[in-house]
Amino acid sequence: MDGLKSILLVYLLFYLRCVCGSTILCESGFCRTYRFETGCAVTASECSINNATHTGLSMLSPTVCNCCEFCLPFYGEDLHCSRGGPGMGTNVGRCGPGLSCVASDDGFSYCRRMESECHSAQDDYEARYEAGDVGVLESPPICDGKGSYAHFDCVPTQTCYCQSDEGERIFGEVLNLGAVTTQNMHCGCSKMHEKIEKNIASGLRFPVVGPRCTSDGNFNPIQCLNRTCYCVDKITGRIDGDHSINLDYEPIKALSCYDATLDLFPSQSQGEAPYNYTTPCLEDLREKIEFILKSEEDGYNVDLFNNLAGCLPDGTYSRIRTTRSGSRICVDETRHQLGDYEALPGTQQFEDMDCKCAQTTAIMKALNERPVCCNNGNFRTIQCRRGLCRCVDSDGKQYGRESDTVTSLSCYKPDWRNLNSTDCYAR
Repeated sequence: MDGLKSILLVYLLFYLRCVCGSTILCESGFCRTYRFETGCAVTASECSINNATHTGLSMLSPTVCNCCEFCLPFYGEDLHCSRGGPGMGTNVGRCGPGLSCVASDDGFSYCRRMESECHSAQDDYEARYEAGDVGVLESPPICDGKGSYAHFDCVPTQTCYCQSDEGERIFGEVLNLGAVTTQNMHCGCSKMHEKIEKNIASGLRFPVVGPRCTSDGNFNPIQCLNRTCYCVDKITGRIDGDHSINLDYEPIKALSCYDATLDLFPSQSQGEAPYNYTTPCLEDLREKIEFILKSEEDGYNVDLFNNLAGCLPDGTYSRIRTTRSGSRICVDETRHQLGDYEALPGTQQFEDMDCKCAQTTAIMKALNERPVCCNNGNFRTIQCRRGLCRCVDSDGKQYGRESDTVTSLSCYKPDWRNLNSTDCYAR
């Protein structure tokens, strides 16, 4: 199997996930008879109470045809639990979100708070909060039920961005509109790309082409495999409905879920059959791979693309572009320069350039209070707002208390206003 087919196979495995339903049905009235003759066990009360101390999950019962109701209780912190094994007995529930069953010196096991980097970060935040060292624009880390970082993080008054289980910023950023953003930003597509890159891509010869994402890290409602395109759920990525099109005969607009506002390059899909639904970056990658494979078939040792770069999850090029003169500039999804952010080769700003601040200010372009960016598009280490200054990290998040006296900040340096200084290097 050649390299291009390998890429498509990986994409198939990660994208085309079906939900299979059983074709075995019970006779009408069976459960009514079953419940009358056999009876159902008393259901745990946690599902009906479902408060701060009693929670549970309603599930299909482990009875014939799932005739009975069933509730899986979630045990709270410090309650008894079972770790399994011979002679350990069985439990009807499990430890709740953020808890794990831990053996104790008394010979029993109890539900304890999981040990994780996210929980440690929460503890650090709480300790600093008690000591009065937390700033007004700081927010505590949010952990999921497995102890990992939540799928996104938000900077108050700025933007929200997707993050990995380890709390590292990944693709996907939108304006922070409070509940409107947090309810709709699930980052499933972005997190899938991050896991592919971490666990699979390094072992493959060519970059992996995964499902296409939208700017918020969700799944683009249209996904294509080879020449066949489908509508999918933007949260789960699963195929939605039975309608699909073949680009050899129908344009992408024939799909009911086509949204012109999400089509970054509509010119790519215009014209006559056979149609396309692609991006300049994806086309460039495809052509380079085909050229390499064809050259090798012809007996040439092609070494033109030693570092063949993949595309971002939305199918676009990197947000850092190298100019003909060798400098680096910050660009948007269409490769147009953002502001005048630039870094010259041979400088530390060139090496540390991440353009995160440039991207954030572009998203906040309609707002008056935007962060100050360094000349290379990174966040300036000290940000000021309404008479108060604060230290921020490379993602623009505040750490430590703010002050009206900039010299009292832990990150203060005499040349902090210099947008080309060492305060502008990525941390």
